[in-house]
Amino acid sequence: MLAGRDDILHYIPQRYPIVMVHELMDAGDDYAVTQLTIEPDNVFVSSGYFAEPGLVENIAQTAAVHVGYQCSKKNIPIPIGYIAAVKDLKIETLPKQNSLIITSVKVTNKVLDITVVQGKIEQDGKVLCSCEMRIFAKVQS
Repeated sequence: MLAGRDDILHYIPQRYPIVMVHELMDAGDDYAVTQLTIEPDNVFVSSGYFAEPGLVENIAQTAAVHVGYQCSKKNIPIPIGYIAAVKDLKIETLPKQNSLIITSVKVTNKVLDITVVQGKIEQDGKVLCSCEMRIFAKVQS
């Protein structure tokens, strides 16, 4: 594990209750893997399941953790990112509360301030959700 719950907050702008990543498990120049335990009081839990907006936010925050972690290693400012587009969103099933999901992102393209990632969420080896996400990132002055 590269970063735990307390460390994650150094790499993303979100704060509780909107933090949707608990641990950074692995990261390289163009990929990251995170974990999230879906707790019953999570703002995206509805009727015992982690809802669709939470899945999308989880992928976006995994991408944000990746950028934040890489920038911290290079000692450069961490940019703020915004979801510019979500493409080919596929949701197979919603995970239950009190379960663990593993999310991975892979950078597939980067042009100026836009980064394109392919994201997927898995549980017990099964893909629950996948999409392509375009993220606009800019260092705040």
